[in-house]
Amino acid sequence: MQYNEKLVGFAYYNNAWILKSVFFKSLPITKNQSKMLLRNKGLYVRNIFNWDRSDNKTYWYIIKDEFGGIEELPTKVRNQVKKSLKTYDFRIVSYDEMLNKGCDLFNKSRARFKNSDKFTQEQWIERLNRDNKNDYWIGYDRETGEPASFALNAIYDDYVDYCTMGISPEFPNNTYPMYGLIFEMNRYYLEERKAKFVCDGARSITGHSNIQQVLEDKFKFRKAYCDIQVFYKPIIGLAVKVLFPFRNLIRFSKVNALLRQEAWTRGMEK
Repeated sequence: MQYNEKLVGFAYYNNAWILKSVFFKSLPITKNQSKMLLRNKGLYVRNIFNWDRSDNKTYWYIIKDEFGGIEELPTKVRNQVKKSLKTYDFRIVSYDEMLNKGCDLFNKSRARFKNSDKFTQEQWIERLNRDNKNDYWIGYDRETGEPASFALNAIYDDYVDYCTMGISPEFPNNTYPMYGLIFEMNRYYLEERKAKFVCDGARSITGHSNIQQVLEDKFKFRKAYCDIQVFYKPIIGLAVKVLFPFRNLIRFSKVNALLRQEAWTRGMEK
């Protein structure tokens, strides 16, 4: 088996090193290579390889690599998207506009999740600067001019990562402020910008959101299956080894998520 000679494309998020920019070209890495990343910080390194394999694996990314216009969508979704496009104006905005409008919108969108702390303006600035190159989208109500939905997208050479999306609960659900945003972003990146694909990230280890299922069912995204490697700092690796047999009994969410990810590395669903 070939291995990556150099570690490229890894980014540090939530106490872990995650392969980001070149994951669809990735090869396996070695334990010694993972130690290079964990030397200063981080609890574990997650790498993927065998990108977009055809057989059903336990780990995947949610991607869309073709755009078929509104005609490709189910009839009900077409009508929902059309209503959204009539109600809201979706557009790429400047950094300053997202800085000024986005933090409050982001906090409103997170309010429906349990244990979600509000971002301060300083934390929001840090979030906007997390990736090297970004597009910022806001959907504005055409009548009031108020922001209703947003997206932060990281732009890479071959693909676009839909990093963060959200809607304000102040707008009626039956106006579908997220559906028009997703449709417009898919059109722009796949049809206009000719991106190789757009991606909503990997299978979630927390399962706190149903957005990936929505993208599959309603917007013709698909699973790109792959293999996963996880390397831990020694103390974390020991804890995972001891706790893994009891993973279905553990209710602490962060530990449960880590053990669920470990199961996937072993080819197990849970």
